[in-house]
Amino acid sequence: ELHAESALRWSSLFLLLLVNLVIIQELLAMELHAESALRTAKIEGAQHLAELKEQGVLNIKRPVTIHANVWDCKKEIPNGCKVVHFIRHGQGFHNLLGDLYRDFGVEVDSTGADDCGPYRRPEIVDPPLTAIGRDQAKVLQPVTAKLNIDLVVVSPLCRAVQTANLAMPHLRNRGEGASVVPWIAREDVAEASGKNLCDKRRDKADIQDDFPHLDLSDLVSEEDARWSADARETAKSVSDRGHAFLLWLRTRPESQITVVTHSAWLFTLLQTAVICDPPELANWFLTGELRSVILSYEDDKKRKADTSL
Repeated sequence: ELHAESALRWSSLFLLLLVNLVIIQELLAMELHAESALRTAKIEGAQHLAELKEQGVLNIKRPVTIHANVWDCKKEIPNGCKVVHFIRHGQGFHNLLGDLYRDFGVEVDSTGADDCGPYRRPEIVDPPLTAIGRDQAKVLQPVTAKLNIDLVVVSPLCRAVQTANLAMPHLRNRGEGASVVPWIAREDVAEASGKNLCDKRRDKADIQDDFPHLDLSDLVSEEDARWSADARETAKSVSDRGHAFLLWLRTRPESQITVVTHSAWLFTLLQTAVICDPPELANWFLTGELRSVILSYEDDKKRKADTSL
């Protein structure tokens, strides 16, 4: 049994590496990730892991345990499971600015600990994608075109919506009619909020003007009520709303969902609110990276009943 379990784990890891390798090779072949951007990914991944450890959120127990495994597209989706295609947005202007700061020897803390820095500049409130970021999103088109996506969920921040538009143009109607599938913007998949101005969304009316195909009914306030200039959202708060979002997905009728979101949100979710197998699924995302997982849900009451038999 141990040999079988080990073989299954290595098979899952190989599948994960194979799928991501194709996408990452495309990105690197087109020079869509500069060396400074790759260094930034390592630095910020380490910063956020240290934050999660410091705030004690790596081993949270919840009434519903959610498992994430590498999705095998050749197998049917079991009842009660969801296939989720997680995408981190393409490079935004704040990402570029952070890379430039580091290129000139300036240390940058992406967790909001800095009192100043590139992510807190007033010029980059809800920044759009750079030209590189747009290309990173477009590279995903051949992949998304082969998927049977029946729901698109996006962060309401500009860079996430732009990435979704460019990565999945076949799923939205550019005219007056309804999109091919629902496009829903949700606050609970927005980036960790507070202090960093790049993570503050614009007013709801402005978002609707730019992206009329989006369902913004989840945005209950016109302004970004969650964002604070004085305090950064805790990792526990990000983890809780991420877990709550996955429970919401459980209630949806769709079976394949694309979620276009952010690095810290993804890292916190997969490190603290989901049990990933292989663990590499929870690694820091590059800009424009896609990972497909299958989620299964285990209720605490059912687990206790099964163990008592």
